Amino acid sequence: MKARLLSVAVMLTGVTLGLMGAVENVAVINGFPVITADPATASDWYDTEVMYNLYSPLVYPSPDGGVRPHLAVSWEAVGGDLTHWRFNLRQGVKFHSGNTLTAEDVAFSMTRFITMGRGNSGPLGQVTAVVVDTYTVDFVLDKPSAIFPETLALFFPVEKNLVLANIKKPGPYGDLGDYGEEWLGTHDAGTGPYMMTSHIPGQRLDATRFLDYFEGWSNEGWGPDEVPIERLVFIMETDYTTLMTLLRAGMLDLEINGGWTLPQLREIQEDNRLRLSFCWAQNVTVWMNSKVPPTDDEHFRKAILYAFDYESILGPWAEFGNGETGIILPNMPGYVPIEPQPRKQDLERARQELALSKYAANLRDVKVTFHFCGGLDFEEEVGLQLQADMAQLGVRVEVAGPPWPQYSASCSAPETTPNLTIFLFAPQAFPPHDYYLYSMFSASGLGWIFSAHWYFEDPEIAHLLDETRAEPDPGRRMDIYRQLQPLIAAHSLAFYPYQKPTLFAHQAYIVGPKESIAFVGPSENMHNWRINLKLKQELRG
Repeated sequence: MKARLLSVAVMLTGVTLGLMGAVENVAVINGFPVITADPATASDWYDTEVMYNLYSPLVYPSPDGGVRPHLAVSWEAVGGDLTHWRFNLRQGVKFHSGNTLTAEDVAFSMTRFITMGRGNSGPLGQVTAVVVDTYTVDFVLDKPSAIFPETLALFFPVEKNLVLANIKKPGPYGDLGDYGEEWLGTHDAGTGPYMMTSHIPGQRLDATRFLDYFEGWSNEGWGPDEVPIERLVFIMETDYTTLMTLLRAGMLDLEINGGWTLPQLREIQEDNRLRLSFCWAQNVTVWMNSKVPPTDDEHFRKAILYAFDYESILGPWAEFGNGETGIILPNMPGYVPIEPQPRKQDLERARQELALSKYAANLRDVKVTFHFCGGLDFEEEVGLQLQADMAQLGVRVEVAGPPWPQYSASCSAPETTPNLTIFLFAPQAFPPHDYYLYSMFSASGLGWIFSAHWYFEDPEIAHLLDETRAEPDPGRRMDIYRQLQPLIAAHSLAFYPYQKPTLFAHQAYIVGPKESIAFVGPSENMHNWRINLKLKQELRG
């Protein structure tokens, strides 16, 4: 622990020195090894957090649902089949280079996004971008989508000429070499409120305020001593014991994942120098790999659902708002409760399901692997609870917590993905219903880690998922979402121990977010926060 803290202190040299004199206008934020800073390949929670600071999406999620104008000021479907959309761009938006955003940049960025086929490009399908004029761009889709504008909340245009000037050859994209991917890993080509000054992958990313940000830096609605944050420092630290020490020592200003243990949350509550800010709820989800034994058997998967002691794992967390959940969050319209109902352990039903499985005759020889992300103790607690529950049925569960790079890499193919993998799913793509259903359960969904756990396809489910996008009537679309949830649940592809609130821990002098948007990214956009330097000076003595 001492060695870890020393390495972090050395990494923060130049920031922590401010503790001995005048306070600095800087926010130190925890990130996750390794942040992917290229908008075409970024996909994880921390990637999205960084994207919303360095780049601007075409549309912006609204606190009341839906999206609002951002880089695009308006849009409309062209024709009646919802495969052709026209977007009119905001004029006068500057890139960090000082050059002006045009339709050429947006079209190039979309073509690059779809061609590379990584990151959050999966939900868009195949898209052809066409420049209409300087500030108008058309998108032609391979499938009808009534919600296409909303899915662009994770599309971040880059500066075309700057990226082209920094491609590396040879590369996988022919004449375009690596399409600028290597350069964009340590530089930015965005229009966001902050601009990257340096990035050492796996260690630290620094950014400074972009004074020409098109939304401006008005202090309207903020307190008299609350001013824009000048510098951001994202440190790559995921161990929550270390993060707590850094937070208490004033070396961490904002923690945005919410992976605290119960004792840590209570400790933060009792410290008048610290604050907890609620942003949104998120699902704790355990995926079950349907392609490897023994979770390739549906009855075996159902046995896990009924064996788990939901009340034991949920009880201690109730004071912080944790509760029952399902495929979508209970506070979302159209939520349908799924089995088991009520959320209670039912060992007798679990035994019945095991008896129906093809592994019934040799349960002693069966082993189930459960992986959690190393450093997240609350995820490990779920695994240990399941281990104890399944032991009562004579089934061995092996619980392991590899570090994130190793953990996520193992989920790249059915044969290497563990039987059970636990994740914390906040609304990380937009709109939320599409994220929790289409993006996670469609074969053409995100195409990233979410589709790497259950490896299961059902023609009826696939058809209905496509219908949700083609249906222009929101009421009818909601009916399909209700129809889908029990169909998906019937296959027991995952179980949901509980939902938990996202509680950002931060120093009392870090103020925000000004508006709460139930979506990863906007809430961590530091244009949405301020710093009170007077209070910081007082608290630092």
